Amino acid sequence: MAEVRLRALILREVDFGDFDRYLTVLTEYGRKSEILYKNARRGKKQNPAARQFCYSELILSERGGKYALRDADLVHSFFSLAEDIERYALACYLAELAGAVTGPDEDSPAVCRLLLHALYALEGKRRDPALVKAAFEWRVLAESGYAPDLAGCGVCGQPITQPPVCFSVRAGTAADDKCAARVGGYERLADGTLRAILHALSAEPQKVYAFVLSGAAREQFCRLAEQYVQYHLGRGFDSLQFYKSVL
Repeated sequence: MAEVRLRALILREVDFGDFDRYLTVLTEYGRKSEILYKNARRGKKQNPAARQFCYSELILSERGGKYALRDADLVHSFFSLAEDIERYALACYLAELAGAVTGPDEDSPAVCRLLLHALYALEGKRRDPALVKAAFEWRVLAESGYAPDLAGCGVCGQPITQPPVCFSVRAGTAADDKCAARVGGYERLADGTLRAILHALSAEPQKVYAFVLSGAAREQFCRLAEQYVQYHLGRGFDSLQFYKSVL
């Protein structure tokens, strides 16, 4: 039985049997793994570093590709999110979304960094939660192979030299106004919306959420981000419905 040490963010916990628990974690390398935490619900065995939304140093036993938790040391806890139901519900959705675009066989370190910085932004209460949500949605889809193409017109292939810029959630491309009108399915982007999308797609992970947006541009930025996730992943999220129910 091999010993494995790694840092990971605990996304989810599910009770199993009388005393055990399974932890779904996202490692610092961006791999999603399932870990058995034996006797997690026995009083003297509980470890506060092995709970949801803890970023911890984990010591694991590995056998046949399966992992069991031996110990955990806390690096940072996001427990304070539970004090605000809106931010906690949003954190659950971001964690579920991160889990949906990662797996056990491929490294996606950018996803882990983006999620950690999103949780820091929510924890600090200085960022608009709706903008944190939308910026995470745009960027995590881009990091997972679904990056929208805003470099030119997706219809004629030419550069877009003057506004407005239009965008299609289904095509994942921009278009100039004439081409958009000709083929249909495109929506004009407000200048603020376009700038916010470009920021979310290109900023350093620690700066992705460092912007403000208001009015119609904010509404469009957030709405299109959610639509983009649901269309390109082809699924909904229970945690998203929970988040919407507490707004």
